[in-house]
Amino acid sequence: MEIKESPLPEKVIPKQIKPMNFPEAMKKVIEGKKVHKLEWKDKNYYAFLNGEFLSLHKPNRINHKWIINAGDLMGEDYIVVG
Repeated sequence: MEIKESPLPEKVIPKQIKPMNFPEAMKKVIEGKKVHKLEWKDKNYYAFLNGEFLSLHKPNRINHKWIINAGDLMGEDYIVVG
């Protein structure tokens, strides 16, 4: 018996927002912008340049260095926020 995965729902993205891949998002961060990955459950999470470090902001927590993984690098769902 073959086990099939259930399909994931498509994320609804307004037409005026064009998601970016990781390199494009990092260019925005270098420009001083904040970026959010649509995959992140909390809409208040964002990445930004904190001095010389790429950091993540999570509400009610101390900003911390972003340890990037393969999923982050391959992501194509980054948007500019704020």
